[in-house]
Amino acid sequence: MLRNTLIALLAAGSLTSIAQGDLLITELRTKAQTNPEDYFELTNTGNTAIDLTGWRFDDESASLADAVALNGISSIGAGETIIFFQLDETDPADPAFDPAAEIAFFRNQWGGLAGVQIGWHNGAGLGKGDAIALFDASDNLSIYFEYGMTSPEQTHAGDWAAGNWDGSDIFENQAAVWVPGSNGEFVVAGDGVFGSFQNLDGDWGSPGIVPTPASIILLGFGGLATTRRRR
Repeated sequence: MLRNTLIALLAAGSLTSIAQGDLLITELRTKAQTNPEDYFELTNTGNTAIDLTGWRFDDESASLADAVALNGISSIGAGETIIFFQLDETDPADPAFDPAAEIAFFRNQWGGLAGVQIGWHNGAGLGKGDAIALFDASDNLSIYFEYGMTSPEQTHAGDWAAGNWDGSDIFENQAAVWVPGSNGEFVVAGDGVFGSFQNLDGDWGSPGIVPTPASIILLGFGGLATTRRRR
């Protein structure tokens, strides 16, 4: 059984716009060779759009007081997959603060990502053994995602998904990719793994791509078999 399990806390009684389990984190990348490259991916698995206006992000502290706005995307459609990343320059008063240019850079690094909505935040970065906490417009903790926390050696998302706990960080630049249809199972991105492809730095991920469970059989499991973490 896989140990690298998603923890998703969805307050069904207080979230009027979504049903439990409709909004999932389906990919994350926590170590990059260039900025802005670290990101997390959200997928709406439900049948209706979800309003993201007023949603906020924090890392493992899950502190509402420290949470920052998710910018650039107001809603996520049914079946849609979107990306949020941390800006390289996070100070709006700095002349270098330019979200549009950083989004353009991110798209270029990943081959354009045509049709994929990309948003940003200027909060905490994601590192080893970190977490993603998302608050809705009513200040409810809607999603909490924790990774790399089950070993003395905290790891980046790629090493966590690959089950690499020896501290060598051989997958640190790779993304952790959700296994479609699974109950929070993740694998490290690589050739043949759920639509993964290389960016301009040669690192693997699949931002904006989430195969449906029905299409998995068409992908084959050659790349998956060696990267899936088991007890």
